Amino acid sequence: MNRLILIVLMFSVVGVKAQTQTWRSLQTEADTLLAHEDYAGALKLYNKVIDLSKLQEPDSYVALYNRAVCYYSITNFKEALNDVNQMLAKDPEFHQADLLKAFVGRELNDAETQLEGLNPLLELDPDNYDLLKWRATVLLDANQYALARKDINTLMKSSPEEPELELYLGVSYYYESKADSALTCFDKAITLDKTYSTPYVYASSLCLDEEVYPQALQYAEAGLKLDPDNISLIFYKGIALAELKKTDEGCSCLYKAFAKGIDDAAGYLKEYCYGVEE
Repeated sequence: MNRLILIVLMFSVVGVKAQTQTWRSLQTEADTLLAHEDYAGALKLYNKVIDLSKLQEPDSYVALYNRAVCYYSITNFKEALNDVNQMLAKDPEFHQADLLKAFVGRELNDAETQLEGLNPLLELDPDNYDLLKWRATVLLDANQYALARKDINTLMKSSPEEPELELYLGVSYYYESKADSALTCFDKAITLDKTYSTPYVYASSLCLDEEVYPQALQYAEAGLKLDPDNISLIFYKGIALAELKKTDEGCSCLYKAFAKGIDDAAGYLKEYCYGVEE
């Protein structure tokens, strides 16, 4: 072999080794900064690691995940999601990235992204209480009520007396217009924890929808004893009172709800309270 070519090849090998050592050293330094919560400093180094390594070796993939952690920690959630997706494309079994993806999706209020992160984790650990509960709430938000109930029922096997789960179950029926089933769940949630005000909110709203105004008023007043400043309950109380011809008291509640930001109170004020002083 030509001596000059041999020398060039040797220098090339040395150059690659040096470059590899450089990105590995940078990665170690970046990991240290990350451990000390210096996210901006770590981010700069992870950028260099990714540029130098070109993500050609499995050991370098973790730089993507760690950079995503940095982006997440400085609330740059879109860049965090981009890195998490790249990481999972390279290593689908790296389930820490699935969990981070779910957290990023929650910050972005993105149900689909949360589910994409949670589903692989629950395939590995189907009875994980916290993850199941999280997925149930996401499914409720995504209007996937039957799937949400499936998770809620699984949760209830281990926590049959959990008022929050009864509330979630009731909500799933509420939004499917299954009033009787929903109210049964709300009542059970109240029975399990009489200090829990949220079931009163849903129960009062449901009774208003069903035009059962005396019962709507009862739930609203009972809830307000627990949470006197709950503006939704004040609004629902106002509607119920107005519908029951108790105009002065009802309009007082509606004025208060409108002043506190419940824009829907305007229509009721116009219908029931024209000429009625606050």
